[in-house]
Amino acid sequence: MKEIETTNYHSAINCIMCGTQTTDGQGSVVKCPHLVYLGMGDGVEFSIYESVEEPEDDDEWVEYDAQLDEFRKNLDDEHLCIHVTIPAPSGATFSVIYNLGANENK
Repeated sequence: MKEIETTNYHSAINCIMCGTQTTDGQGSVVKCPHLVYLGMGDGVEFSIYESVEEPEDDDEWVEYDAQLDEFRKNLDDEHLCIHVTIPAPSGATFSVIYNLGANENK
């Protein structure tokens, strides 16, 4: 999995394959054929993987990091992960993963 990090949290994130605005930076999620995962420290917004579950409490933040580690181990280089970090005082982070090899005709 290829990874990109940014602090540009004010801008919308669009899929580089089909142009769909996946998130507006305000929390809304729009699915496209390439979107695999959109997760935040306080919960998963969208995932095509059944094993990914939304955290129920603050202790499950560790599971967000663990889930990203699993993606790093299991997803090939046709996957792109964009990590967006919001600077202090928030410090929040979210990740968007796309399958760039996905067929749009699914």
